Amino acid sequence: MLARCAFCQKTFDTDRFGVQPCPHCGQQVHLADPRAPVPTEPAPPAAPPPPPPGAWAGPVPGAPWAVGEADAPFAQRASRGFLSTYVATWKLACLQPAEFFRSVKVGAPGSAVLFGVVAMTVASWFQTLYGALMGAATRGMLQEALRQVPQGSQFQDTWMVQWMSGATVVGTAAQLVAAPFLSAIWILIWAGVFHVALLVLGAASRGFEATLTVVGYASGALLIGAAPVPGLANLVGAVWFSFAAAIGFREAQRTTAGKAWTVLLLPFLAVCACCCAVGWMMLTGLSSLRVHGS
Repeated sequence: MLARCAFCQKTFDTDRFGVQPCPHCGQQVHLADPRAPVPTEPAPPAAPPPPPPGAWAGPVPGAPWAVGEADAPFAQRASRGFLSTYVATWKLACLQPAEFFRSVKVGAPGSAVLFGVVAMTVASWFQTLYGALMGAATRGMLQEALRQVPQGSQFQDTWMVQWMSGATVVGTAAQLVAAPFLSAIWILIWAGVFHVALLVLGAASRGFEATLTVVGYASGALLIGAAPVPGLANLVGAVWFSFAAAIGFREAQRTTAGKAWTVLLLPFLAVCACCCAVGWMMLTGLSSLRVHGS
């Protein structure tokens, strides 16, 4: 069989196909077998199956304002389990707020409110227990100090010692029982305040349900308050909530980032303005009294 080298273009005799050296230039030449079957391209991978009805579908790629039609995992807690859906929703709302609030369903905010109530209640319970433990330790130190003082033993185990330590059993139990109700009230009040700010800025295109959904799910960040460093944990939780809520307002209400952040700042600016107005009125009143007194 006569073959031609692709490098030196010289011909040579061979009795086989495949890779072999050229006798003239020494380069490796591949001689294809014309009887070999032509290789076919591999079939493209099959598309993933569609998610089951009601499952979290996530945002649509390339669509910044995708219509929110997917239920949050926590909304399916009855069929998929409470704890697993809560953890999954917490990760989405607190770690991926843009994607989550862009595509989450806002027509049924009940699950969002319950989600936030659970986070705030757990954090409040832990803070109450931390306070009780610290109060018990404080009461012990007070009692020990009273033992060292003449006639100090008569003040031990009195209401004053318990009040100074803040460790009464009744007060602790009352805080534990009231925590869920206070958490729900907190979410509803702040959702109303933020929605008024959205209305003022013309950024409430999807109604109060979207605002309540954002506040409820963003309140999951307040679960950080359960850490055994109440002051720092509460601060971190509040900052995290602010970021999640601002992103949530932007995505869920289909508005701009500037308006979303202004919604968070507007209530505090209004409070500062009211405080300044009250202070100015008090100063004006004192000045007028001085003038009349002189």
